[in-house]
Amino acid sequence: MTYAELIQAINASRREPGGCTPPVVDAVRAGGEEARLSVNAILGWEIRHGRRAGPGDEASVMEARAALIDNMAPERKAG
Repeated sequence: MTYAELIQAINASRREPGGCTPPVVDAVRAGGEEARLSVNAILGWEIRHGRRAGPGDEASVMEARAALIDNMAPERKAG
Protein backbone atom coordinates (compact mmCIF):
# COMPACT_ATOMS: atom_id res chain seq x y z
CA MET A 1 0.00 0.00 0.00
CA THR A 2 1.22 3.48 -0.75
CA TYR A 3 1.28 6.20 1.87
CA ALA A 4 -1.80 7.84 0.30
CA GLU A 5 -3.68 4.52 0.35
CA LEU A 6 -2.75 3.95 3.99
CA ILE A 7 -3.88 7.43 5.04
CA GLN A 8 -7.18 6.96 3.23
CA ALA A 9 -7.68 3.49 4.75
CA ILE A 10 -6.84 4.36 8.35
CA ASN A 11 -8.93 7.52 8.22
CA ALA A 12 -11.99 5.66 6.93
CA SER A 13 -13.70 6.27 10.27
CA ARG A 14 -13.40 8.81 13.04
CA ARG A 15 -10.32 8.45 15.21
CA GLU A 16 -8.07 10.54 17.41
CA PRO A 17 -4.42 11.19 16.47
CA GLY A 18 -2.48 8.00 17.15
CA GLY A 19 -5.70 6.04 17.60
CA CYS A 20 -5.84 2.42 16.52
CA THR A 21 -9.33 1.75 15.20
CA PRO A 22 -10.64 -1.25 13.21
CA PRO A 23 -9.76 0.44 9.87
CA VAL A 24 -6.15 0.83 11.09
CA VAL A 25 -5.96 -2.85 12.00
CA ASP A 26 -7.55 -3.83 8.67
CA ALA A 27 -4.99 -1.73 6.74
CA VAL A 28 -2.10 -3.39 8.57
CA ARG A 29 -3.49 -6.87 7.95
CA ALA A 30 -4.05 -6.13 4.26
CA GLY A 31 -0.64 -4.56 3.71
CA GLY A 32 1.63 -6.88 5.66
CA GLU A 33 4.99 -5.98 7.19
CA GLU A 34 5.62 -2.87 5.09
CA ALA A 35 2.20 -1.46 5.97
CA ARG A 36 2.75 -2.27 9.64
CA LEU A 37 5.97 -0.30 9.68
CA SER A 38 4.35 2.63 7.89
CA VAL A 39 1.29 2.64 10.16
CA ASN A 40 3.51 2.52 13.25
CA ALA A 41 5.39 5.53 11.90
CA ILE A 42 2.13 7.34 11.08
CA LEU A 43 0.67 6.74 14.54
CA GLY A 44 3.89 7.78 16.28
CA TRP A 45 4.11 10.90 14.12
CA GLU A 46 0.51 11.76 15.00
CA ILE A 47 1.15 11.41 18.72
CA ARG A 48 4.20 13.68 18.50
CA HIS A 49 2.35 16.29 16.44
CA GLY A 50 -1.04 16.09 18.16
CA ARG A 51 -2.98 15.68 14.94
CA ARG A 52 -3.79 13.10 12.31
CA ALA A 53 -1.32 12.77 9.46
CA GLY A 54 -2.48 13.76 6.02
CA PRO A 55 -1.25 13.54 2.44
CA GLY A 56 1.04 16.55 2.87
CA ASP A 57 2.89 14.94 5.77
CA GLU A 58 4.31 12.04 3.79
CA ALA A 59 7.95 13.20 3.78
CA SER A 60 7.99 13.78 7.52
CA VAL A 61 6.25 10.48 8.26
CA MET A 62 8.64 8.58 5.99
CA GLU A 63 11.58 10.12 7.89
CA ALA A 64 10.01 8.79 11.09
CA ARG A 65 9.57 5.39 9.41
CA ALA A 66 13.24 5.32 8.38
CA ALA A 67 14.27 6.12 11.97
CA LEU A 68 11.98 3.36 13.24
CA ILE A 69 13.62 0.84 10.94
CA ASP A 70 17.12 2.06 11.87
CA ASN A 71 16.30 1.49 15.55
CA MET A 72 15.08 -2.06 15.02
CA ALA A 73 17.25 -5.09 15.70
CA PRO A 74 19.23 -6.01 12.55
CA GLU A 75 17.38 -9.30 12.11
CA ARG A 76 14.02 -7.48 12.04
CA LYS A 77 14.90 -4.76 9.54
CA ALA A 78 12.80 -4.74 6.38
CA GLY A 79 13.43 -3.14 2.99
